Amino acid sequence: MKRLRTMGVLVVALLFCVGARIAAQGAPVGGTLEATGKLVKVMAVGAETSGWAIEFEQEVSYGGNAVHSIEVEGDAKKFGKLENKKVTVKGSIAHRSGTERKDRMVFVVQKIKEWKAPVAERPSSY
Repeated sequence: MKRLRTMGVLVVALLFCVGARIAAQGAPVGGTLEATGKLVKVMAVGAETSGWAIEFEQEVSYGGNAVHSIEVEGDAKKFGKLENKKVTVKGSIAHRSGTERKDRMVFVVQKIKEWKAPVAERPSSY
């Protein structure tokens, strides 16, 4: 009987942990957002690429967290064409969890385009 109760407690604890991880993994923050920054490849130790990020000129706050850059998910082919260019993206923020970094914010890109300076900011030779 004692062994059965211990197994029951372990199963409940396991289900609680798995449920919390799944809920955190796909929870969007704040609906559709727009951001502008430089699209760059993220490099890991050994110069292997680990994805894409947008670097902001100034610190930006998402979900109460101030960041200078944020990871992005989306169409890698489009990202490759716009690498190291200033872009405007539309999408949503989601939380992802992993082994190295437990909880991180990711910008899930729905639309991306190269940023164009407003007419008033363009140089006269434009």
